[in-house]
Amino acid sequence: MPVPRFGDAVSVSVLSGSPTVTLALPPTAESASQARHEIAAAGLDDDIAHTVSLLVSEVVGNAIRHAAHAGMIHVGATLGPGFARVEVLDGGPGFDPEVRHDSDGFGLRLMDKLATRWGVERARGTLVWFEVDRRRRRFDRDQ
Repeated sequence: MPVPRFGDAVSVSVLSGSPTVTLALPPTAESASQARHEIAAAGLDDDIAHTVSLLVSEVVGNAIRHAAHAGMIHVGATLGPGFARVEVLDGGPGFDPEVRHDSDGFGLRLMDKLATRWGVERARGTLVWFEVDRRRRRFDRDQ
């Protein structure tokens, strides 16, 4: 299995499932932009592109801000028609997602408002994932 280099999009599964895009990025400010561009270039649907790009920037930015000392940041995205699941894995200690209501930032509040589902898993690092799924018609008030 090839080892991803900065900015490389490779077809290997380093996170859960079989991502369309996987990246290993250094904890630098340019990495959020790199992740956004790689995911968009992989075939992100226009109707969810803005939402996914915004959330990728927030989650990768948080990994850079809070876990830069812990090494590379791994990003995986699984894309389909009207659907995106993005996972960001870093080597940091993690956080309690319930603290988002007491924090100064808006990133996790954006996750609550824009993602169909999201969560945090902690083991050997922290995995933050989110899904944007227009197929579920989350925003349709009739259902």
